[in-house]
Amino acid sequence: MVFCTARISGASHQTGSRDQNVYLRALVAAKSVDVVELGRYVNRVATAPLAVKGPKGKPVVTTAAWPIVVQDSGERPVPDARFMVSVARREEKGSDVNVASHLLLDLLHKRVDAVVVISNDSDLAFPVAQARTLVPVGVVNPTRNYVAGASSADAGEGVGGHWWWQLAAADLTNAQLPARITTLTKPSGW
Repeated sequence: MVFCTARISGASHQTGSRDQNVYLRALVAAKSVDVVELGRYVNRVATAPLAVKGPKGKPVVTTAAWPIVVQDSGERPVPDARFMVSVARREEKGSDVNVASHLLLDLLHKRVDAVVVISNDSDLAFPVAQARTLVPVGVVNPTRNYVAGASSADAGEGVGGHWWWQLAAADLTNAQLPARITTLTKPSGW
């Protein structure tokens, strides 16, 4: 099994970095993974219109309305004024490319008879579609969001035998590593 992730920065989240390190070491010690492939996080400032979640989690841009209104220099309301905001944004980079690369390399070298991809990243649509032509593919959505449309297909497409699963809290609870693996101990609060 290949586990693709990115290291949490200790400078911005010391506890998260330490806990993640214990988790990654435990995965290897428990022989739950064969490879841990690391991407990276980048910190950016993003500027965009202020929005709220709409139906199905899609952004809805907000405009000036009571109790926050915008006035022009003559103190007249500007009815459809948009608020532009800058936010700090941390993005995981490389993990989706690493998943796709390992998937395609495993297929190329015929190391797998079937694959399970645990992701809801629509960037994986092309490699997952290619995999479906060669082996059965299971796609597990680890989020509460709808399955990315690009990740779905007909169960009989390509070689067939494909399936999909939406993780629930009980799935995660039932698949926990032991509280202690070698000298590693499960962090408190997990």
